[in-house]
Amino acid sequence: MKKFSFFNKISTKIAMSFSFTFVLTLLVLNLIIYISITTHTNTLERSLVIARKEVILGEVNNILSDSSNLGESEILNIIDKVTSHRDQIYVNIKFPNKIYQSFKKISLPYTIDIDQIGEYHFIKSKKNRFFYLNTMVKAPSGENIYIQLISDLKSSDSLIDALTSTMLLIDLVGFILSIVTGVVFAKKILKPINSIADTAELINLHNLNKRIETSNHDDEIGRLIKVINNMMERLEHSFENQTKFISDASHELRTPLSIINGYVDLLNQWGIDNKELTEEALSSIKEEIFNMTDLMEKLLFIAREENTRYKLNLMDVDIPSLLKRVCKEFKMIDTKHIYLVHNIPKFYGLIDEKLILQAIRAIIENSIKYTPKNKQITISCKKEDSHFKIIVSDEGLGIPKKDIPKLFNRFYRVDETRTKDTGGNGLGLSIVKSIVDMHNGHIFIDSEVNKGTTVTLKLPM
Repeated sequence: MKKFSFFNKISTKIAMSFSFTFVLTLLVLNLIIYISITTHTNTLERSLVIARKEVILGEVNNILSDSSNLGESEILNIIDKVTSHRDQIYVNIKFPNKIYQSFKKISLPYTIDIDQIGEYHFIKSKKNRFFYLNTMVKAPSGENIYIQLISDLKSSDSLIDALTSTMLLIDLVGFILSIVTGVVFAKKILKPINSIADTAELINLHNLNKRIETSNHDDEIGRLIKVINNMMERLEHSFENQTKFISDASHELRTPLSIINGYVDLLNQWGIDNKELTEEALSSIKEEIFNMTDLMEKLLFIAREENTRYKLNLMDVDIPSLLKRVCKEFKMIDTKHIYLVHNIPKFYGLIDEKLILQAIRAIIENSIKYTPKNKQITISCKKEDSHFKIIVSDEGLGIPKKDIPKLFNRFYRVDETRTKDTGGNGLGLSIVKSIVDMHNGHIFIDSEVNKGTTVTLKLPM
């Protein structure tokens, strides 16, 4: 068995597909989480800065409402109140021309003029991000009070960076675990397929009885195993039938050939001057050639029917007229039996007339062989809703019940001693069944020893 490379194995492809799908899904989920958290963090930081702005404006307005004087001490007091809540939010206040700051010895990466009112800025340096918010309020004296708030987003960015690293680590671990679990489960799932391949390699013409071990699970693979086992069973049965058919056909041909060869040797030994011997030999040879020709025609018919889809020449046929014609023919060629046709309603059936005629003749020929002289052979038919029946009955020797199911087997004979007297090769009823099957019909045999046999062909209208 040719070993497949690792990447050509179905289990590997399933595992990789599973892993990539899992990781892609994980990445998309992580991206959604990352965007959501980043957006939420920025919104939160912005809200905090705006809230701090409102606090400052509230303090300024309180001072201005109590007195018109907003001095350095008041401004520094406001800055202290604001910065005591959150060290990462820095405040610049410009009034009237002096700037007061809440931070000392801190170098900001980017400076925005405090006079740029109403502008929001996210500034990103190499390591940190900063959020700037500028606003203004007028003093009673008419001068502008400029307020600038700066939020250091270092702690938020650290949280996001840690979250990003964690998600990447989870993705990596998830990818490795998904490959491992994917390979394990893929091998487990595909184990029955490997069993199918291993068993198929063991099957040959001498080992057709080998079967694949059935799966306990009622899934697609279990169904596949059942289908393959059923197919192998049919193949085994077909091969056995073919072998038996060839063996039986060889046996049937061997007998007439041996007889012909015997008469040829006899003529060769005694010469053709013996007129009586010559006539006997030629008559026997002619009879055996006729039997061989009949056998070959039947074998060819069976081979055509099995190896190709026989194309039926269907047409509406007057069934009563067909049966009356058959009865008339046999009355002319067989004067030793009584032929009757009765219960004939007028109707048409969609059939291949040539084949059905062949089947009816084969049944009547069987009746002739096994029905004593002066006994009756009856042909009749019945019309029903979706089908009709052609019935041939005789008053012959009958068939034992145990033999009836085997009558359609090729070369089967109920009694070899009877066959020697009556002739035949055991293919007649097999061909009749093939013809009926081609018409999607059924054949039934009812018989009783020493009383007679009834053969019924049930055909669709």
